[in-house]
Amino acid sequence: MGGLAGTAARHGFKLGTHSFYGPKAHEIIVEIRRRFLELRSAYPAARSATVAAQLDSLAKPLEQVENALNLDGRELVKTIRQIGYFADSDLRAAIEAVDSDKDIDSPFVTPDVLKPGVYRKVLEEANWCFSQNCPNACAAMLRRLVESLIIEAFEAHGIEANIKDSSGEYLELKALIGKEIAESTLKLTRNTRNALPNLKFLGDLSVHARRNLVRMGDLRNVRNDARAAVEELASHLP
Repeated sequence: MGGLAGTAARHGFKLGTHSFYGPKAHEIIVEIRRRFLELRSAYPAARSATVAAQLDSLAKPLEQVENALNLDGRELVKTIRQIGYFADSDLRAAIEAVDSDKDIDSPFVTPDVLKPGVYRKVLEEANWCFSQNCPNACAAMLRRLVESLIIEAFEAHGIEANIKDSSGEYLELKALIGKEIAESTLKLTRNTRNALPNLKFLGDLSVHARRNLVRMGDLRNVRNDARAAVEELASHLP
């Protein structure tokens, strides 16, 4: 729409009365209206009051756009820019905030992938940290869980000696992951082999990095892989 308005401004005609550009402008207005109504439906006031309020503020300017087609091209450009700025700032921020809240309402990893016990409790605490927007605490708990599940998997198959050093102590997590990935008995899927180093990285970042933080976006990026990895590791437990 902005491109058509710019053309009208450069050549000094009104979009609403132009035989070629007028119909194109009308098609765009119809599409904008359709998307606006879809947002209305997706974010009703009863569920998303903030987004609904922003849409209310946008309703009147959008209704004026069609009438604005008969304005001078420069005025039309100004009107469209104002609407675009509002939609890309206030409205977008409101939608992202609602979607973020909706995202953390669900557990980071479904707890029923683990049997009741210590490890499920650790996972539930990780989920609680995620729901409270505490990504560093969540990453730290996930690191602990992954380390424990790797050890449990080796013990379940009677091959725990493969992950101990010369003094009989279990290896550090980096080495544990390397052993886990290489262990043919466990037959890890590619997704889990890729996920384990990423979960370790975020866990290390959360507890060891002095000048870095884990952010919610970091966790969301590994969410599906984390779920698959935890469930696969847990499948080796008795």
